[in-house]
Amino acid sequence: PTQLDIRNANTDSAQVTLWIWSPDVPPMDLRFYHDGMGQEKSGPIPEVMIDGIETSVPDHPYQKQTDAMQITYEDYEPGFGTPNGVARSTDLYLKVCGATPSREALVNYAAEVSTPPQLVPAPGELLAAKAFGGGTVWSLPNRSTPVLAAIEKRLDWSIDFYHKEVEQRHWYGFWNYGDVMHTYDSDRHVWRYDIGGYAWDNSELSTDLWLWYSFLRSGDATAFRLAEAMNRHNRDVDIYHSGRFAGLGTRHNVQHWGCSAKQLRISTCMNRRFHYYLTTDERTGDVLQEVVDASRQLAQLNARRKVMFDSKKRKRFFEPGEGCRISIGTDYGATLANWLTAWERTGDPEVKGWIENSMRAIGNAKGGFFVNRYNYDPVTKKMTAPEGEPLMVSHLSIMFGLPEVVAEVVELIDIPEFKDAWIQYGTLLYASNDEKLEKLGSKVKSPGFKTAHSRVMAYAAVQSGNKSLKKDAAHCFFSSPSEGGEPVLETKRIDGWSVLNPINEAAWVKTNVSAQWGLAAIQVCALIPGEITKEGAGE
Repeated sequence: PTQLDIRNANTDSAQVTLWIWSPDVPPMDLRFYHDGMGQEKSGPIPEVMIDGIETSVPDHPYQKQTDAMQITYEDYEPGFGTPNGVARSTDLYLKVCGATPSREALVNYAAEVSTPPQLVPAPGELLAAKAFGGGTVWSLPNRSTPVLAAIEKRLDWSIDFYHKEVEQRHWYGFWNYGDVMHTYDSDRHVWRYDIGGYAWDNSELSTDLWLWYSFLRSGDATAFRLAEAMNRHNRDVDIYHSGRFAGLGTRHNVQHWGCSAKQLRISTCMNRRFHYYLTTDERTGDVLQEVVDASRQLAQLNARRKVMFDSKKRKRFFEPGEGCRISIGTDYGATLANWLTAWERTGDPEVKGWIENSMRAIGNAKGGFFVNRYNYDPVTKKMTAPEGEPLMVSHLSIMFGLPEVVAEVVELIDIPEFKDAWIQYGTLLYASNDEKLEKLGSKVKSPGFKTAHSRVMAYAAVQSGNKSLKKDAAHCFFSSPSEGGEPVLETKRIDGWSVLNPINEAAWVKTNVSAQWGLAAIQVCALIPGEITKEGAGE
């Protein structure tokens, strides 16, 4: 909805007004897209098992919301789907000419604006500098064997597929520019743009990281443009810059700000520090600064506030009135990235102290990274392991940048017990119950998403020199057909009465899988390429 208004161009004092949102178009309608559908009212809560005892819980409005979420996959809470505090930035280019430019010159100017030249280091130089975890998180493409070549082919294909989807699916516009969709609907031959939490991706499961690491290792301009556009979108629209939720981001939804899950895992510097360091973009730098102390919001908004009212949960993990908690993956990983970036940019010894103290807290805690949530003081940044809570693993712990930021931090700050705790985590994820009982004192249930976790295992195997764990990591990478299999890398033409417009479809593609499989592939190929063989795949 832009507009260019030029007046008095035949004089020495012409006026140009460039409207980012033209006054001649309808006003923005940023209201939430439904009226609550009764979810704001309280509802009866069925008896639940708490500490092995069937217990009735008083009525609470969260119950209808959690019940609805099982259907729509959308977390709704009155007043949370607000755009108050989100942003949108635009770059304007001014070209001064001594005379009316030729048509050819105008076309060239337009090309420069739409695709500005970008000076970047070569992948080999970035790797040699160990930038962004080079050598432990990523390495250069390796096509030395048929299996490795097949993995590289799928990585390349995925980047090309999403690049084409942007145009084919019209993933652009004032608020949507740069984001991609979360889940595909093969029945309707469209992405689920209109269904609860299945629509816009909003950085879910580290799509940003997948794109940035893809660029670092390949130097592919297409990967860079996708990552940069996503960075511009997520740093502005998916994050609250002021107001009640300042410093938090919003989970995936039909509207970018629609979901009531406001979390650090979306606003984290981990997603956008690449863009700042590679381009020195000042707007991105401003947003990195905004979230340095975003963990203070953990005292204001408990991300797990609805868990105790979810009838599908058999044990309450959150009691009203409990102190501030920081989840090991979705919160701590994001916070650690915020602190690391602030320390890198400023050298602030206080921020480095926060990092070191948190590393020691985890390293010295019985269970280390198997402690799913730590007590947290948002003022002093002190973390302590809670007493009496069982050790556990959430698959989400590794899916928002925790493995990647930990790999960088252990190279920069020498806290041996922290490194040992992370190696222990990767070693015991899929160990036997007897081994877990011996090492942890508890039979911790192993997480799903083995392919995604294979990169954590590979890191632990390399750091500890555990040859058996290397083989286990390779086996896990190939374990899931939906994640680590080898789908047909092609699209199918859909036309006729099935669709509004003819499209090229790959119905098996899921953005969550594209991101997590991509990150796992990049990292296991960097760490244990010798194990990524037909034998590793179980063939």
